[in-house]
Amino acid sequence: MLYLCLKYLHIIAAIFLFGFGMGSYLYLIAASRTGNPYVIAHVARMVVRFDTWITTPAGFVQIITGYLLMRLSGLSMSTEWVLTSLIVFFCVGSLWLPVLLLQKRLYVMASSASEAGTGLDEQYQAVYRKWFWMGVLGFAGMFVIVLMMVTKMTPVQLISFLA
Repeated sequence: MLYLCLKYLHIIAAIFLFGFGMGSYLYLIAASRTGNPYVIAHVARMVVRFDTWITTPAGFVQIITGYLLMRLSGLSMSTEWVLTSLIVFFCVGSLWLPVLLLQKRLYVMASSASEAGTGLDEQYQAVYRKWFWMGVLGFAGMFVIVLMMVTKMTPVQLISFLA
């Protein structure tokens, strides 16, 4: 029963990571496409809050429940798909803090432009591009992690299996 409860929490945390993470990512992309500093500032403020208070804790729940599931099921940390998942997870996680900081900068720049009644400058666009591409890499990694979580194979093993 403990295993099933942990598995449930692990899956819910994955849904939160993906759902809130992808949702906030897409909302900030949509807001930025308007070019309206007021809209961008409003959305960026919410995105920073959601990622800080919902998505980030879900990542910690993933680590804790994943470790406990591994221990309860008797898997070794060196099991290929487990180790690969951890490496990808920590690579994605290493993008997370910079992404949070970039989101905060986007919010501050958009708020300043909105209050001053000016448009967004090239600096905003440069920060936005970094944030955007780090998000692409992060979500690509998340797709790979979920693939390994479901198939219990690394991408190389899965490709060999399908070939």
